Amino acid sequence: MKKCSSIFCVVLPLLLAACDVTIIDGGSNDGGATDPVEPSGEGGSAGHAGCGGSGGGADPGDTLTAVALTRAQLDVLWDEYWASQGDVGTSGSTGGGDVELDPNDLFLRASDLGVSCGSPTTHLTCGGHWQLSIALPSAYQRVGVYDLEDPELIRYSMMSETGEPHSSLPDDCPWGGGSIGPGTLEILAINEAEVRFRVTLDSFWDADPSGEYTAPRCP
Repeated sequence: MKKCSSIFCVVLPLLLAACDVTIIDGGSNDGGATDPVEPSGEGGSAGHAGCGGSGGGADPGDTLTAVALTRAQLDVLWDEYWASQGDVGTSGSTGGGDVELDPNDLFLRASDLGVSCGSPTTHLTCGGHWQLSIALPSAYQRVGVYDLEDPELIRYSMMSETGEPHSSLPDDCPWGGGSIGPGTLEILAINEAEVRFRVTLDSFWDADPSGEYTAPRCP
């Protein structure tokens, strides 16, 4: 686990081992799930995590508090991004190399600035903003409470944040990224339309994305 003040310091491992799932508390996909309390506002700050909508599914251009998309979908977005930059880059979620990763891994993405199904990442401006991405292997895609320091969740999950600006320049501020740190992820309900989840983080980052989210699945 590592946090840095000025550069993005996530180092993704090249191997995705078979899951040995440690469930703190859980059950089947829908059975036993407790409906989360409706959030009392919009935005993803602690205690006020927003809903992406209860109808299920999200349009690529919609800006939502959270979305859920597969590794295969995320890789397509990264390929499109690199092509738009005139660069031949690798898919952002693969980690490079010749390792074949599971296209069904599910990424739960959230940010206080909003996320969408049409962009592989969120540009964080200065001022204490954050984005969170939690990668769930197939074995974790069910109702339950999971340790965010579980090695299978750490592999491709990350958190990043910005600090207060040093000057009037838009990107002149501290910026850090890395492992999420200690805490829990609770999958409240999961189906083909959306994922409802709760994040509880300890005081590792300045920003705190703790709260409940409804993430429509990207088409």
